[in-house]
Amino acid sequence: MTDDNLSLVERRLQQDVAAVDALGRGGVRVDLTAGPKAVVKALRESADRIGFESPIDAAAHVMRRLDELPAAELGDPIPAYHASAGETVRTGRARSLGADDEVLSISFERVAPMTPLATVTLSTLVEIWGDGTAYLADHGWPAPPSKPVHGFTGSPEELLDRARVDLADPEIPLRQSLLLLWGARIGAADLVGTPEQRLLVAEGAAVRREEIRGLLFRADRLASGPEEGWYAACLYRSMLENLFEGFLGAVTFALVKPEEIDGVDEQLKENLPENEEASPEAVPSGVPDGHWWWRAPFVRS
Repeated sequence: MTDDNLSLVERRLQQDVAAVDALGRGGVRVDLTAGPKAVVKALRESADRIGFESPIDAAAHVMRRLDELPAAELGDPIPAYHASAGETVRTGRARSLGADDEVLSISFERVAPMTPLATVTLSTLVEIWGDGTAYLADHGWPAPPSKPVHGFTGSPEELLDRARVDLADPEIPLRQSLLLLWGARIGAADLVGTPEQRLLVAEGAAVRREEIRGLLFRADRLASGPEEGWYAACLYRSMLENLFEGFLGAVTFALVKPEEIDGVDEQLKENLPENEEASPEAVPSGVPDGHWWWRAPFVRS
C-alpha cells in the first residue's frame, strides 16, 4: 500500500511507531532470583532504557494518557511521555502488585508539581515476565487510584487568581486552568472570588470554545466505560460543571449543546454505579452536593 492510500490515522500511527523505535527503548533484563530490593534497584538503573513491549502499544498509551502529565513534563509527545515514565520508575515509591500468570507487576508512584499551587500523582506499571524481561505496561494517573490524584497547596483565592491568569495564556492547556478552579471550589464552602473576578474567568474561558468542546468530548469518552477510569470521568465532568455552573452560566449553551452534557451524564449514570474499581478514599474532600457522579459508584442496589 502506498502512502497515498493510507488514511490520516494510519499515517499518524506509522509516524508514532517510528518515533517510538527511534527512542531505542524496549525490554530490560532483571534477575528475579536476586530479591525484591535488587529487582527494584535494577529497574531504577534501567529507567532510561525500559519501554513498552510493542511500539504500537506505546503509541496508544501516549495518545490516551499524555494529557495526564503536568505541563512541565510535556513536549515532543512520545519522548516526553517515556521520559516521564522513566522518571517515575527512577524516583517513585515502588510497590509490588504480586504475580499473575507468571508475570510480576510492580508499580512506581511519585507526586509531581503541576503548578506552584497544585500537584499530581503519577504511576508507572512495570511487568516482569518469567524470564526476567521487564516492560512498561502503563503510565499516567494511578488506575485505579486509592486516594485523590490531585493536591492543592494554595488557598481557594490563590487558585482562582492563578486560573484567571493562566486562561489568558493560550500556551497553557485549558484543562490546567479548570483543574485550579476545581481546587478552589472544593477548598471552600461556596464559590470564591468577587463577581468581577468570576466574570474575568468566564471571559477568559468563553473564547476557548474549541478546547471546552474537546474536554466535553473527552468526558463523554471517559464516561463511556469503566475501562477508561472512573476517577478521570468524574474529574473531567466536575471541572466542566464547575466552569458551567460557577462562571459561564447561561453562556454555557452558546458553547455546547444541553443534549451533549446530558449525554455525558447518561453515560455516567449507566456505567458508574457499583463500579468495582472505585474507592471512596479517592474521592476529593469538599465535592459539592450537585456533583452526584462522585457518589454514584458507591450506590448499592
